Amino acid sequence: MPNHVKKAQADKDNGLDNSTTVFGALLESDLPPPEKALQRMTEEGFSLFAAGTETVSWALTVITYHVLTQPALHSKLTAEVRQVINDEDDSAETGRLPSWATLEKRPYLRAVLHEGLRLSYGLASRTSRIATGEDLLYRGEWTPKDSTISKKVEHVIPRGYAVGMSSVITHHDESVFPDSHAFVPERWLDENGQHRKQLDRALLAFSKGSRSCVGIK
Repeated sequence: MPNHVKKAQADKDNGLDNSTTVFGALLESDLPPPEKALQRMTEEGFSLFAAGTETVSWALTVITYHVLTQPALHSKLTAEVRQVINDEDDSAETGRLPSWATLEKRPYLRAVLHEGLRLSYGLASRTSRIATGEDLLYRGEWTPKDSTISKKVEHVIPRGYAVGMSSVITHHDESVFPDSHAFVPERWLDENGQHRKQLDRALLAFSKGSRSCVGIK
């Protein structure tokens, strides 16, 4: 990765980079010099590489495995995609798949993708956030070990303390996703076979908020 950064710098210095690459655009930007240092750019490159390859390949692996090991799911998904192809004359004649703009509107295909994202987690490690200007008040419920009775808890987290959680915790919240370890695309569909948007708030494969992954686009 450092060599890629060095090459980008050399191309920039020689007028060979018109900012069409990630490194080239960063080097041409108005970022302060420390943000363009070799070490900083190398770290950025590794982050982009990991985020754009490992997460995607693992999600596709999870989806492929479950589709191929569940014949009923495979048949239902295949039938939906074939229907789209048959509905579009160009696709039926050429054998090519329709555009993504068309495919993403198919409810069951979309449900399969969402379930794959849920069980592949995105970034499984804890991601921390720090409230610098205010104390945080946490209210929730906790069930002690060897007990079936939940207790209400309330804690004040002082400003400046890091708070972190993992998408795995949320994606296996049984109150939101019953039988959470099972691959069940139907959980993302309502009684009319349409996407259940209310579940999107519990999907953290791309994180949430201003620091969410741009890959969601």
